[in-house]
Amino acid sequence: MKIEAFSEGKDLDAPRANEDQFLVLPGRGYAVIDGVTDISGRLYDGMRAGRLASGIVQRAVTKFLADPAEAEMLPEHLIARVSADLRAAYERHGMLDAARADPSRRFGATLTLAADLGAAFRFILIGDSGVRLNGAELSVVDSGLDLVTATLRRLAFRVVAEAGGGLEDRRRVGRACAFHGGAKLHPEMLPWLDDAQRAALYEDGLKECRRLLSGVPEADLRHLLDTGISGQGRFQNNTISKLSYAVLDGFDIPMSLIQVFDRPRASIESIELFTDGYFKPGAAPAVAAWEAAFAEVERIDPEKIDRYPSVKGSAGRLRTDDRTVVVVNLS
Repeated sequence: MKIEAFSEGKDLDAPRANEDQFLVLPGRGYAVIDGVTDISGRLYDGMRAGRLASGIVQRAVTKFLADPAEAEMLPEHLIARVSADLRAAYERHGMLDAARADPSRRFGATLTLAADLGAAFRFILIGDSGVRLNGAELSVVDSGLDLVTATLRRLAFRVVAEAGGGLEDRRRVGRACAFHGGAKLHPEMLPWLDDAQRAALYEDGLKECRRLLSGVPEADLRHLLDTGISGQGRFQNNTISKLSYAVLDGFDIPMSLIQVFDRPRASIESIELFTDGYFKPGAAPAVAAWEAAFAEVERIDPEKIDRYPSVKGSAGRLRTDDRTVVVVNLS
């Protein structure tokens, strides 16, 4: 058996701010955890909410995997254990009632877990981190939620560029559109957008999202185009929309949003677990291959407005996102 793991935060000058975590417990299981960034910037115990959440989840999953009473590795038990620890954190910070009432006040993290059952592995995917088996079978749970705000950002880049705006202007206006939506002018959109241009950009975004996400009701697309990333909480841990998504946040998660599957151990040669900071999988089950794929993406589309659309891009010493990969070669 050979095990490799790598994690790097998006801010190369602040490595301790990395909101990703990983877990390697041979004979028990392997995991990657991605803390959800809180765009408000609030600090808890000196940490951003995503960093705090990923650490809580990592410790809770460790206890779950090491508990002899959890030999069946039931996802419901895992979620209950993690949720209890997250709620304890809310209580510690005097915000349990606020978190219960408002999803935007919650800590959150995604989890992809490969639990070792002995004769088989159980894979549990909560959120948009993923897994690849034998270098070929790829599983990621992605509702398409981020594609809406990424589309608005991409179109804003184009509008500002056509008006003669430089790269910093494109980045600023694109970020404002992704984070605040296009329903009204935000100060960071000025002077490159007036209200008529903003309205035209919004309609172009709606048209493009209808094409890309044809099965999603227009009202849901409009909600995200109106509010941007700040309005995503409407779809958190519920089944009201095709855009709904799962996240570990201390409260109930509909099991229909979680992917769980087993594979016989004898059928698996390699397991690769990865967070969404990787926009392309490696050519082979090895950290070096994943890092080569990352470097290729950064060379081809560093701003993430073309082949790899995202709500953020890379600039200078800031990468688009934290990234983590764990590779387990069983043979």
